[in-house]
Amino acid sequence: MKMHTHRELTDADLDRIARLIEAATAGPWYSYIVGRDPDAGSNRIELGWCNELGSFKSMEAIGATAADQDFIASARQDLPRLLLEVRTLRAKLAAFCDAEIGMRLRSMANTVEGSAPVLSA
Repeated sequence: MKMHTHRELTDADLDRIARLIEAATAGPWYSYIVGRDPDAGSNRIELGWCNELGSFKSMEAIGATAADQDFIASARQDLPRLLLEVRTLRAKLAAFCDAEIGMRLRSMANTVEGSAPVLSA
């Protein structure tokens, strides 16, 4: 198995992922594997309802393992949730950092005020 190095996701990376999610067929997607799933007539991923045909759209992942196919189908549901979680946690972290910085600045200001020499006239 080839190992990949990963780097932190930038806001541009998150925006790119959001665009991919928006452009993809709406979920949920389901993976069907012959021999595993009772309704599977073929190995396929159902992509959702196709109004023009009155049936489910589907795709085959040629050469993919069952695990690969399950991963692809699950990603349609999981990526939007992960993207929301990352953005939510970043917003909470930013708010916490802003509050922490504000608290430290107030503390520093109070310390400076309390230790400043009093000038008498």
